Amino acid sequence: MKMKHAFVITILLLIYTLLPSIGIAQDHTEWKLPEGAKARLCKGEIRGISFSPDGTQIAVGSATGVWLYDTHTGAERALFTDYVSEIGLVAFSPDGKTLATGEYDTILIWDVATGNLLKSIKRQRARIQALRILEDNKTLLCENYNGSVRLWDVTTGLEIKNFDPKSSDTFGGVLSSAFGYEVTTAGLYLTKIQDNGLYAIGYKNGKIRLKDATTGKHLKTFQGPKGRISQLVFSPDGTLLVTNTSNAPNRLWDVNTGKSIKDLTKNAKMWGILTFSKNGKTLACQRRLGEIDEIELWDVPTKTLRTTLGAGLDPPIHKLAFSPDDSQTVVGVNPDGDIRVWNVNTGDELAAFSTGHTQRLTALAFSPDNSTIASGHINTIALWDAHNFTQLSNGVDPNGWINALVFSPDGSTVSGIKRFRFKRRTRGPFIQEGVNSTLGLWDTRTADKLSDSPVESYFGELPKLSGVRNSSSSSTGAIGMVVFSQDGSMLATALNSDRATEDYRFTVHLWNIPDRTMNLTLKGHTDTVNALAFTTNGGTLASGGDDKTIRLWETRTGTEILNIPSGKIHALAFSMDGKILASINNAFSVQLWDVATGSELTSIEGQNDYGNVLGFSTDSKVLACGSRDGTIRLWDVATGNKLSTLKGHVDWVNALVFSSDGNILASGSEDGVIFLWNVLH
Repeated sequence: MKMKHAFVITILLLIYTLLPSIGIAQDHTEWKLPEGAKARLCKGEIRGISFSPDGTQIAVGSATGVWLYDTHTGAERALFTDYVSEIGLVAFSPDGKTLATGEYDTILIWDVATGNLLKSIKRQRARIQALRILEDNKTLLCENYNGSVRLWDVTTGLEIKNFDPKSSDTFGGVLSSAFGYEVTTAGLYLTKIQDNGLYAIGYKNGKIRLKDATTGKHLKTFQGPKGRISQLVFSPDGTLLVTNTSNAPNRLWDVNTGKSIKDLTKNAKMWGILTFSKNGKTLACQRRLGEIDEIELWDVPTKTLRTTLGAGLDPPIHKLAFSPDDSQTVVGVNPDGDIRVWNVNTGDELAAFSTGHTQRLTALAFSPDNSTIASGHINTIALWDAHNFTQLSNGVDPNGWINALVFSPDGSTVSGIKRFRFKRRTRGPFIQEGVNSTLGLWDTRTADKLSDSPVESYFGELPKLSGVRNSSSSSTGAIGMVVFSQDGSMLATALNSDRATEDYRFTVHLWNIPDRTMNLTLKGHTDTVNALAFTTNGGTLASGGDDKTIRLWETRTGTEILNIPSGKIHALAFSMDGKILASINNAFSVQLWDVATGSELTSIEGQNDYGNVLGFSTDSKVLACGSRDGTIRLWDVATGNKLSTLKGHVDWVNALVFSSDGNILASGSEDGVIFLWNVLH
């Protein structure tokens, strides 16, 4: 009896040990973490979606890898990732045994049962527009946005054939562009890999050329509406071709006759969703009405609109896939990671769930007590528990792009600033210029917005002119980066708009947030300002940019304290004691400067890519540098020696924040991913 009891305990312990590896007992925030990482808070933005052949799983290609979700419950089943390659589109093989993923210069082939990486295919860098494994389960078809189409052997990773529309065109590059024959897209239809097929090439002037995929022989030419063709998609049986053309409805063509059958979706979205169901009976087209996107499902046999999906969803659906078995369901996903499943015939929603994927990351901040992390994702603020890695809440501001975040000293609120814009007002011969943005205040318990306040500055007065009634105002997009002081009491931005007058172009603007009494304009830079940084006490502001200087300013008076010659500056950061300033220049090096004298203390060489962001530990002993290649390097400030390299991001690292105790480093990248790293030293 005791032996039997011991056997049962052994089995249970074995199961418990194995559970994390198959993703049941272990929370997904800790699945397959890169070395040195403590947790993953955000899965990153979604770039591709696909049904498994049996319809039970949905594969989502994201910034952290490929996530497999249960179709009915939305529960995570597995994660495939190498934390090196950019993951984009995803495609199951027809037998469901392998999965292909790709975004730019690498295509990965995965074993679905084990999650093992079977093959990494290196290719010329070009963004992938469509990816699928053909019916033989051995051939991978890859269509690129540059119009080329390539076939690869899934097992060996060798290229089988390259369809290059530009090399097959009879017109020279400059001449063809002048006459509208610039290649803009291409599509490929194959019956069997060694049999026959069709190759369609789209041009800037709305013309489509159809070629034999095997011989390259020209078969016929279609002339559509004048405009750039952005997409060409064949029906599964190759008898129909649908085109997406600028300033024209999507059009359905008869491949055999070359004649137009019907104009479909009006206001079609360029490079939007355009795909046939596997049985060829349904065609999904995406259209845009103002700021609203929706999906139209067309009945192919009758050429009539059957139903519309996703109307009014914000953000809208941006990736879509049909179920492969009977094509009776379709799944769509939006940039916030919300997945919805619909009935193809009725448009009824069958399931909906949130996945934890997010849009690109724009800002990151630790609360003073290290308990909470705030992240900005374009127009959303998310709050995270820094100890158990769960999302506490989020708040949405649909009218702006959140550019920087800071907690109040007591941690009860978080402030978020939107992108600054350059604004010009005119009245008669007089011109008034300025910068403006909106400061939002959020409750950290609920993520509810408490207030919105304007932050603006204008230069010059517009006098009242008798007899002059006409006045106008205009604004342009984002004008530069923006930073808070550590306590949130001050705010700085750069005016980099080339529309500003010479006297105010490349100036830095400074506000005192609580009482709005101080509004300083700091003049001195002669080219684009790329970086700003406050000292911990807010007494000094550093600025640097393309004019190869770093300038230090006293924030109380706006007086320039130091002018340090340097290379073009990409990032700046002060040590916590304010004695050292770190900078990244265009020579791939990090330099440390003595703030008191402006002299160089150390130059750290050896960056493999442009550094994009810097951050000091709270004891000022460690400097973290995040690069555009996704790596984070930790340097010993005293010696300039590299301590370690953290690899997990696959896109630009644009946020680095140490916890106040210095034990945890939070990093965020352009693709929306957040990692927490153990950095005890």
